Amino acid sequence: MMRLIPPEARDQMPTVMTVRDLYFAAASEPPLNESNAVAGLFADLYGAALMSESVFAAADYEDSRLTAFAYGHPWRWGEQRDAWSSQLKERLGDSAERLEGTYALLLLARDPSARGKGAGKRVLDAWLSGIGGGPVWLQTTDVLSPARRLYASTGFEPLGHGPDAPNGAPGLVMFRPGETARD
Repeated sequence: MMRLIPPEARDQMPTVMTVRDLYFAAASEPPLNESNAVAGLFADLYGAALMSESVFAAADYEDSRLTAFAYGHPWRWGEQRDAWSSQLKERLGDSAERLEGTYALLLLARDPSARGKGAGKRVLDAWLSGIGGGPVWLQTTDVLSPARRLYASTGFEPLGHGPDAPNGAPGLVMFRPGETARD
């Protein structure tokens, strides 16, 4: 069952621990091989984002079990005062301005048990539709993972490199101009 969760319905968001468990299940397998500590970091970032009134999410459930999840929020450079965002802006150089006023897709995770069932694509499509189909960016690894292939198939293109990803290499920043810009 697909569920869109707008910012005003934060009480419907999955718990931080549920998102941590989903992320760990998704990212601990090859080709990412990420640790439980990395899953904890992404869960902590999700928990902090929940304090914002602008988080938008999409979740896919099988019975009551979360099988895929995406969330993000509008991106405005003037609101980004942390070291990660500063490094992102520095590494992207002139391309950083393309992110202003877009949405940042901060996490997309799909449980391995849902592999081949389209859960990741359903969640991404629902999330993109829910934010109005406008321009979006994300950071992922350079590893050719199922997620990276999904992003490319839905119109995301490499923009540059940002802060280091969990594998220690600079993260790949991908940008999708939005449906109106692609028509």
